[in-house]
Amino acid sequence: MKRILLLILSLQCIVASLAYDNMASDTLSHALDEISVVSFYRVNLRTGTTLSRDDITIQNKGQEPSFIMARMPSIFAYSDTGNEYGYSYFRMRGMDQSRINITLDGMPLNDGEDMGVYFSNFPDLLSSMHSIKVENGASIANNGAAGYAGSINFESIDLQRDTTSSAYAGYGSFNTLKVGAEYNTGRVGNFAAHVKATHQQSDGFRNHAYNNAQSVFVKLGWYINARHKIDLLSFVGQSRNGMAWIGSTLEEIESNPRANGCSDAEIDHYVQNINKLQYQGSVSDNVIITASAYYNFADGYYTFDVDNYMRRVINPTWATTGEIDCYDQRFHYVGGNAAAKLYLNKFEVTTGINASTFNRRHVGTNNLQDALLWDNTGYKNDISAFAKGSFKHHNLTLGANLQYRHADFDYKGDRSFDRINWDFINWSGNVRWQFNNRHALYASATQTHREPTRSDMFGGEENYTTLYTTQAESVIDYELGYNITLSNFTTNINLYYMDFDNELVLNGAMGTNGQPIHINAANSYRCGIEFSAEYYPIDNLRLANNSSYSINQVRHQGETLTHILSPTWLVNQEIGYKIAGFDIGASMHYRSMMYFDLTNLYSITPSLRFNASLCYTYRNITAGIYINNIFNERSYSSGMMGATSPLYFIDSPRNFFFDVRVRF
Repeated sequence: MKRILLLILSLQCIVASLAYDNMASDTLSHALDEISVVSFYRVNLRTGTTLSRDDITIQNKGQEPSFIMARMPSIFAYSDTGNEYGYSYFRMRGMDQSRINITLDGMPLNDGEDMGVYFSNFPDLLSSMHSIKVENGASIANNGAAGYAGSINFESIDLQRDTTSSAYAGYGSFNTLKVGAEYNTGRVGNFAAHVKATHQQSDGFRNHAYNNAQSVFVKLGWYINARHKIDLLSFVGQSRNGMAWIGSTLEEIESNPRANGCSDAEIDHYVQNINKLQYQGSVSDNVIITASAYYNFADGYYTFDVDNYMRRVINPTWATTGEIDCYDQRFHYVGGNAAAKLYLNKFEVTTGINASTFNRRHVGTNNLQDALLWDNTGYKNDISAFAKGSFKHHNLTLGANLQYRHADFDYKGDRSFDRINWDFINWSGNVRWQFNNRHALYASATQTHREPTRSDMFGGEENYTTLYTTQAESVIDYELGYNITLSNFTTNINLYYMDFDNELVLNGAMGTNGQPIHINAANSYRCGIEFSAEYYPIDNLRLANNSSYSINQVRHQGETLTHILSPTWLVNQEIGYKIAGFDIGASMHYRSMMYFDLTNLYSITPSLRFNASLCYTYRNITAGIYINNIFNERSYSSGMMGATSPLYFIDSPRNFFFDVRVRF
């Protein structure tokens, strides 16, 4: 591993020396405003899916980003609340958010311990985004959690291009409300600014599954000259929720479709603040460098009804104690990265280093004697160095990526253990053959590793009693795809096979911390085909389809079983038409049956939902109405194992949302 690290550092020195050898030139061949932080780190030759600023603005009604990303291949979303507000989750190729590398301008959004991302703590994040880049499949994550299932890169507002300011108000079913405003200065001299503030709330479909949240997002830019710029980003969000992470029995749902498995005593309140300072500049015609530092802070608590959990999930004869626990958490996440990208004839090389430190304090108390249950802190350090490059000759492009990554975890509490260390070598290689400007073929192979989360190691408990696993998991992902781009038609077909070693798979249970419990599987794989297409048969008429078919199998205790929450089919069909200021849209979303217990005895029935929208724009005002689940179909989004019977999470029935946006 030392040799790998030395090789990467040597490449960094070569790039640096080439940079200063070329400083005499005056012409910037790769303009800074054409290279986002997202694209800076990417040399993957596979085709991903990008949502533009316009796409985001049209779809964004304050709902969690999970539901917007669910329009893409191999992704489906679900929520605790039954509607699209409050706690939501998404799965890519059947894998959860902790296995997806999620960043904002290169800054990790996954937390350091459990690698989760709770968008509830980032209210209306989408209003301040320029684009969202989604790439399915294993990737070499340069910062943050391993890109085990894929990567999602949020790119914040472009201060020079996204210059429209606006005010927004919307209201809909379940007392859902969103009001907000954003102001963009555009570039004024050497400075530019974006400021956005939002309030949103929803009662949720399930009882006591409310969400009440506010946020402020600020981004400032200083354009020192044509070659150098500095950005400062800061986001503050707070969210209060009625908890709904426990499902309900079918009998309860038949009696009351809005039944909530959590009790009214279970609530939470979190505040999160993220900050990033970034420099980007060109030291020569063919070298661009970037360096950044970030600080991510969160503080909050959630309550846990012990009697309710025990009776529903563990033991239905549990005696009443009246105990309500309070789980208080506070984390600090500090890190930085630096990278250089070199353009030299047919070569493009990027090298960089990333380092971060994370600590989160966990304090548990109960209401009976106001007693302290535990007070512990987890410490996570992460450092990596990488080198990636591509070579282009005529229509052929070759790419490669090599990374050394070290992570360690330490713990201080009433009991302790020795620091746990993991060292990984991650790699990828890819090739793309561009037959002409219309047709391209690509192939890739990637191996990446992932350490277990704190929750995996502790078996879903907040306080350490037993180490259930410390083993890392790994995957080798093989991809083969074909891309067609015509004037009115684009499509991409992608085949994949993911071969896992020691995969941590769901077993259908929930820990007392509300996290799903995983167990190790010696052998498992996921394979499938992903298809996306967009077609304009006539002017202003758009047809789009994103579909996937997959086979997901795990070998456990001598049996071959299907992975939990991994549907075979996902189909999204959309149609849109624009005429005389009107924008008319309709969509269909289908998800096939999926299991939610490891033995494959219990399943969620298929879901088929139709949505529609109608927007009208007059000058600088746009008004819209959105109808979800037009035919009022009953469907379920997820499930979990209960003490005596399975527990289900229901989707909302037909619901509406109205909004108005004024641009100025």
